[in-house]
Amino acid sequence: MKKYAIVLAIVGVVAASCSSDDASATTTVPVTLTSTSSTTTVAETTTTTAAETTTTTVAEATTSSTSTTTTTPPAAAKVELSDEGIQAGAQWIYFGFDDDDTVTHISAVLGAPTKDTGWIDPFGDYGVCLGPKMRAVEWGSLVTLYTRGNTDFWSGGVEHFYSYYYTDVTNPPDLRTTENIGIGSSLGQLRAAYDPTKIVIDEAFFDPSVGFWSYDLQTWTGLWGYATGQSDAHAITSINGGQGCGE
Repeated sequence: MKKYAIVLAIVGVVAASCSSDDASATTTVPVTLTSTSSTTTVAETTTTTAAETTTTTVAEATTSSTSTTTTTPPAAAKVELSDEGIQAGAQWIYFGFDDDDTVTHISAVLGAPTKDTGWIDPFGDYGVCLGPKMRAVEWGSLVTLYTRGNTDFWSGGVEHFYSYYYTDVTNPPDLRTTENIGIGSSLGQLRAAYDPTKIVIDEAFFDPSVGFWSYDLQTWTGLWGYATGQSDAHAITSINGGQGCGE
C-alpha cells in the first residue's frame, strides 16, 4: 500500500507543474503502476495427536495351595477289666462267653498266650477251681479261667469263661478297669471311681495287715483283690473278676 501512495504523489506533483507552465499544452507522462503482490505461503501443518494409550500389565498371580491331610491313627486297642467280664479291643467278653472265642479276642490285643493248660482237673496249681474240668489261659500275669461246670451262665457241660486274675502291673503292662483303676491305684481312688456303697474293704483272711477289697461282689460277678493295707492311702496289688478259685 505504501508503494501505491508514493506513485500517486509523484503524479500529482508533475501534473501541477505542467498546469502552471502551459495551460494549453498537454503533456503525457507515462506512468507505470507496478503492483507488487506479496504472497505468503504457509505450509499447512497437520498435527496428529495420538490418543495416549496406557497399558497396564497385571502380573498373573498364581496361588499354590498345598492341602495337608492329617490322619489320626486309631487309638491302640486295649484290654479293660470289668466286674462282669473283659473288654478286649472292640469285643466285649462277658462271663459265660465261649472259651475259644475268649482266647481269640484277647490274643488279638495282647498276642499269643504265654500258657494254655488245656482241660485239666480243677484241683492243682490254681487252687480249688470249679469242676469237673477247668482250663487256664495266661498272658503273663493275666490269667483267665474256664469251666465245664454249672454256673449262672451255663449248665450241662458247656465250656465257658467265668473268672480272671491280674497280679503284675508290668506283665502285661498297666491293664486297668473300665473306670481307670489299676494296680498301684489307691483304695481312695477306688472309692472315688465306683459307687462307694458297693465297696467293701477288710482284712485279708490270710494276713490281717493286708487289705481285701471288693466292688459289687456277687456269686458269679464282681471285682475284688488285695491291697497293701485297708486305708484310703494303701495301694491295690491285684484285680480279679468273677468267682475265682478257692484255696
